[in-house]
Amino acid sequence: MLKKSIIILIILIIIIITWNKNSNIVSKTSNISTDYNEYNKNEYIGYLQIPVINMNLGFYDYDSPFNDVEYNIEFINTNIEETYLIAGHSGIGKKAYFNDLNKLKKDDDVYLKFKDKTIHYKVIAITSVIKTGEIEISNEGNLLYLTTCDQIIDGYQLIIIAKKV
Repeated sequence: MLKKSIIILIILIIIIITWNKNSNIVSKTSNISTDYNEYNKNEYIGYLQIPVINMNLGFYDYDSPFNDVEYNIEFINTNIEETYLIAGHSGIGKKAYFNDLNKLKKDDDVYLKFKDKTIHYKVIAITSVIKTGEIEISNEGNLLYLTTCDQIIDGYQLIIIAKKV
């Protein structure tokens, strides 16, 4: 009888601990704004679409807490007219959004779709450089840079450059 009581007590403790962990998760996510009368930084501001690899990924505004490769693809401000940089993980795991970038070829179509406009780009260059955490970009406007880890050469990053059509 004592063994049964101890087992039941252990099971109850496990259930309580699990329930408390789930409660904390809910309370953390409940801080996300749901006021849709104002601009909501937790909503996608646009989509990266690449038909040849069947990609359609939403991205957040520059100052959204979710605009980070740890959560999604990252939309990076270049301060150059209609030139954007988007980074994402590739490899293994749930964060590997850019696994198929290595399948792109010159002249493939890439689109950035925003609420009020769509920008059409064509791939003009594909390169791989040593991964340093920085990417050199041109001051020329109307370019789109996509970058991820090179899945073939360890320690390098793949860079796709597309030009506005």
